[in-house]
Amino acid sequence: MNPSVSVVIPVFNGTNFLTEAINSVLSQTFTDYEVLVVDDGSTDGTWEIMQSYGDRIRGFRKPNGGVASALNLGIKEMRGRWFAWLSHDDLWLPEKLERQVAFLKAHPQFKACYTDFIIINDKGERLHVIDTPWYPREQAIRELFRGVYINGSTIFIERSCFDQVGLFSEKWRYNQDTQMWLRLLRHFEIGRVSENLVKQRVHGAQESRNVKRHKSETLEMFKEVFNEMQLKGFSPYLSSYTHDPSTLAMMHTWFGESMAYSQKLFLFAYQQYVLALRIFPSWRNPAWYKIIMNTLWMSYWLIRRSIQLLLKK
Repeated sequence: MNPSVSVVIPVFNGTNFLTEAINSVLSQTFTDYEVLVVDDGSTDGTWEIMQSYGDRIRGFRKPNGGVASALNLGIKEMRGRWFAWLSHDDLWLPEKLERQVAFLKAHPQFKACYTDFIIINDKGERLHVIDTPWYPREQAIRELFRGVYINGSTIFIERSCFDQVGLFSEKWRYNQDTQMWLRLLRHFEIGRVSENLVKQRVHGAQESRNVKRHKSETLEMFKEVFNEMQLKGFSPYLSSYTHDPSTLAMMHTWFGESMAYSQKLFLFAYQQYVLALRIFPSWRNPAWYKIIMNTLWMSYWLIRRSIQLLLKK
């Protein structure tokens, strides 16, 4: 018989934390699961660690292609009804799977769910406790543009969802998770289990700490999603206003403001405000006001950054 849950652990050079991650799955109170560990072209002793678990896990090796490609291989090979993702440097608390299985069974209106989490350092010491928000589907789409609140290691998705939305996009190296949440939310409600059931580890070896490349890709990803969704993707109500200049201008203003708020991309925000004014050149267009506020905020952040750099010298 197939297991209920398929846990996929993508890993690249994971000798530092992989053992802890796998053990946190094997310690779950819910036992009807399988563990698929996908070695994404590691050059250290990752494969040897995987082999040491014998038939307690299913191990796969592939050339390095990024997290999305490793997750997709796991999804193609999974046998369970539900998919769960655990990053190799994160940990699950013992009740994690039990709570999420129970939640989705009790709330069939949701096809996926996530949990609150705890941030730890490389030594496993607690740094912060993150109580995540929850929003209805349409609002959740808009909120994700302003800040990503769904942690990949907390997610729990019914496998059938992938049949409709497809697999993780291998185009994105840092934002494959956020892009997937946005795609899921176009079709399904995502619920929240309000318990801290995951420990997210932050450490210096994480590739996502390359801030410049990460921010550049983040902007490109959101631009692509924004262009794909247009008005109807954000709200069925807006779909009847696709040719209304004031509504189109409002959406570009909102997009610029979201990127300024979440990514501090003030120049891009300015470009969106100017575009909004070209679409709807009226004094009633709030983009005029946004340009002024954006300039003030940009000046503030530049001064603040300059002071921080001077203090480091």
